[in-house]
Amino acid sequence: MTFAQPLWFAALLLLPLIFVLKKRGYLGYSDHRLLSAGNSRVLRVIGSLPVLFAASALILLAVALARPQIPGDPVHQKIPGRDIILAVDISYSMTFPWKGKLEPRDTPSELAFKTDFNDRRREHKGLQFVPPKDGKLQRIHPTQQALLDFIENRWKNKTGDRIGLILFDTHPRYGWPITDDLRMLYRKAQFIQNNLGTGTNFGRNPPGPFDLAAEHFRESGQAKSRVMILVTDGEDDIDPDTERRLIEVLKANNIKLYLVGIGETLAQKEVGIIKLANKFGGNIFRVEDTSSLNDCFATIDRLEKSEVTISQLETRDDVFFYFAWAALGCLGLLLVSEIFILTR
Repeated sequence: MTFAQPLWFAALLLLPLIFVLKKRGYLGYSDHRLLSAGNSRVLRVIGSLPVLFAASALILLAVALARPQIPGDPVHQKIPGRDIILAVDISYSMTFPWKGKLEPRDTPSELAFKTDFNDRRREHKGLQFVPPKDGKLQRIHPTQQALLDFIENRWKNKTGDRIGLILFDTHPRYGWPITDDLRMLYRKAQFIQNNLGTGTNFGRNPPGPFDLAAEHFRESGQAKSRVMILVTDGEDDIDPDTERRLIEVLKANNIKLYLVGIGETLAQKEVGIIKLANKFGGNIFRVEDTSSLNDCFATIDRLEKSEVTISQLETRDDVFFYFAWAALGCLGLLLVSEIFILTR
């Protein structure tokens, strides 16, 4: 048994006061024959009943106010959800020009940083996402905004999705491990444009983003539905051996692939990563402007779902009312005893 409000036990410090108030009283006798040794012991016990009832009422009331609780069994709840990894290309080519405009976006207060811009800059925590004021967008800008919108929608709709972020150029690294804390993931996703790298390596020199995603799904995944959303403008050729190896990685780990091709080349030509996605049977989105990029993420937003078992904290059953009723019973007996047991 546990107590939600144990400070109420301090009320037991009043117990000595009850005995002090009753100390000067005595039990009156209507017949001297009642003063025999045996009867006097019984009568002393009877005379002490009001004190015992008062003390019991105080103890039971203190226990009731402390809210005793009995631990129950853990609650397991099944909710629809997916394990999703966003793998984002941050190679140098993601700084190339992008046609189109970005609509202004308001960050919900629950997702926003709690420190101001200058504090984050001084503490090297990254800079909040701000599109360039001159309107000269780079490929990374609409990519980042689409990711933020995707994460925000998952958070608003309480989908149960767990999302992780992988960034890659010549080698992959975690942007943020897979998590259901989408607020923290949202804040971390605002740092992408400050970490642009060099070339692109899909897996010719392992590990690539597919390898890291598969490893992370094995280590931390929970849902049956494993989804990898790969956002890239990579034009590098993928040799046949690397292509076969990467397809095998995806199949062996039951990963569903969504490829978002950024830029004119991936939108118009059959480059290596497009060929790999076609052979694997992945979903391919070719985007050249902001509108089509937003549309493709809206489509991905309607992915199939599977059930995830969430283990919650064990239940707590309140039992204070048993002690409260017992305390009321003792108070009632105290009143009756005060009426029928003559004390001075």
